[in-house]
Amino acid sequence: MKFLIEALFKSVEIVEQHPGRERLLQVATATLLLEVVRADFEVQQSEMDKLKALLTSQFQLDESELEQILAEAKHEADHLISLQHITRQLNEQFSEAEKTRVIEMMWEVVFADGNLDHYEEHLIRQVAELLYLPHSVFIQARHKAEPPVM
Repeated sequence: MKFLIEALFKSVEIVEQHPGRERLLQVATATLLLEVVRADFEVQQSEMDKLKALLTSQFQLDESELEQILAEAKHEADHLISLQHITRQLNEQFSEAEKTRVIEMMWEVVFADGNLDHYEEHLIRQVAELLYLPHSVFIQARHKAEPPVM
C-alpha cells in the first residue's frame, strides 16, 4: 500500500512538473542561442531570424509563445553569470541527442550571417564541453550547419 501511494504521488509530481520542465528547457535553449547571436558583439538580423525559425520549429511554438520565450531568454541572458546554470538544466533533462541538437542549432545561428567569428566558435565549444558532448559531436554539428562551399 505504501508503495502504491508513493507511486501515485510521484506520477502526480511528474505531470505537474512537465509543463514547467518544457518551458524551462525552451528558455534555456533560447538563452544559449541568444548568447551565440551576441558572441561577436553584433546582433545580425539574419541570425535573429534563424534563431526564431529554429525555436519555432524545434518546439512547435506560435508567435506569442515565441515572443514570451525570447523575452525570458533575453532576461536570462542579460543576467547570466555562468553558462553552467543553463547547461546543468539541459544535462539533467536532455538526452545526448537533444543536447547535440542544441549544438547544431547554435551552429546554424552562427552561419546564418555567412560569417564565423572566433568568439562564436569558442562559445559553442564551451557549451559542448559543459554538455559533456564528445569533440566529434562538436565537429560534426559544425559541418552539418556549414554552408556548402561553391
